[in-house]
Amino acid sequence: MRFKGLDLNLIVALDALLTTRSVSRAAELTCISQPAMSAALARLRDYFDDQLLITGTGLATLSPLGESLRLPAAQALAYISDHLVSSGSFDPETSDREFRILAADTVIQGLLAAALQRIDPLAPKLRYSLLTPTGVSLDKLESGQLDLLIVPERVASPSHPAELLFEEEHTVIACAQCWTSDTLSLEEFRTADHVEVFIGGLPYLPSVLGVPEFDRHIAVRLDQFALVPSFVSGSRRLATFPGMTAEIFSHSAQLRYFRPPFPIPPVRLAMQWHSRANADAGLQWLRRELRASITQNRSHKRRLYRVVNQSI
Repeated sequence: MRFKGLDLNLIVALDALLTTRSVSRAAELTCISQPAMSAALARLRDYFDDQLLITGTGLATLSPLGESLRLPAAQALAYISDHLVSSGSFDPETSDREFRILAADTVIQGLLAAALQRIDPLAPKLRYSLLTPTGVSLDKLESGQLDLLIVPERVASPSHPAELLFEEEHTVIACAQCWTSDTLSLEEFRTADHVEVFIGGLPYLPSVLGVPEFDRHIAVRLDQFALVPSFVSGSRRLATFPGMTAEIFSHSAQLRYFRPPFPIPPVRLAMQWHSRANADAGLQWLRRELRASITQNRSHKRRLYRVVNQSI
């Protein structure tokens, strides 16, 4: 089907090519062969009389025209997806689809593990690729490498839909043998050594939450929350975490929990997906089941969190 000389089927290829900046990744995203995507790119170049995607050594770049078409192409497909195309069917009992989800390691351990275990009897053939942040996660969402992000609301993209899952207060953890008092003063917090987790190269507290940075001494930098207890135990180091992370660590008798000696806003975890996936029946089903499972799980975890806080 053509509209003013443009094969409308090419809009899907155009969006994939401009988003991924890669013929092979665009082919994978749209489930066609690489030669077919190369042919689509050739037809698009002929129609627009422009290179659109400039290939060569290293990462491909977009031409000025290609860059100007990137947002309109995405918006056109999003509109068609939302208003003109049926959401299709999805049978969780038979689907063997793989969903690619990005979340912090403790979110995977503390939330997704139990949620997916609950979902498994409903969709026994579904597969999951669970990834932790290692760079610019939003780029991976844009390129189609991810189906779902579970991230702090503050770092979610304003360009795509997001849904708040829950809020978590924060806790400071320390070695129970090295910190014997029941309270933690602001001066003690400021002068102590700290273990800080860097998410995508950014320190958790100041960058992800927007908390004003003290002149803290970061003694240990890590890229996973789950590693922190090993570098707190047996030392005077402190680490500051959302309550869910503290819950995961609560089985360890070597840790002591303090209320932060200064206000820290709660972390608001959100679930985000690409706008062009609004009508994706499979992703709609997964989001609904994850939300139900996490809500049920959090009602239990809240009891544990109160127990943790009672020892503060």
